[in-house]
Amino acid sequence: MTFFDLLNTASNGLEAQRERMEIVSKNIANSTTPGYKRQIAVFSQRTADPFSIIMAKQLGIKEENLMNFLSGNQPGRGVSVSQVVEDQTPGPKIHIPGHPKADAKGDVEMSNVDTLTEMVEMMYAVRNYKANLSIVEMAKSAARETLNIGKPGG
Repeated sequence: MTFFDLLNTASNGLEAQRERMEIVSKNIANSTTPGYKRQIAVFSQRTADPFSIIMAKQLGIKEENLMNFLSGNQPGRGVSVSQVVEDQTPGPKIHIPGHPKADAKGDVEMSNVDTLTEMVEMMYAVRNYKANLSIVEMAKSAARETLNIGKPGG
């Protein structure tokens, strides 16, 4: 695994956890919306272009030329949010006759979001985000030290 692959993997983890936090935030924001169903992020192994292909596309040059320079042609590893599924668990029913979403008995199905569960989910996402961020920081520090090897006093 090259330096760029390490950064790519951590970056993929950061992006996945950011998406997870957005989904959890949306759930919390809609926890009192009648009929809202909880959204759940489903993670899967990330399949992405190698870093050299992405960089070549950005720079508008041939990928082979860039590969010779970088010598890091491993696909991006890590996870991504592959899909978002709806939790079909029914929410609690509240008797509100005349409500637009009320059934024949006057009951309205409320959201199935449990804010306590969502807060725990958010804590996990934040911890995972911080773990990936620390990998990026360690890689940057290692790269900085590597660059200082040949310098006087380095």
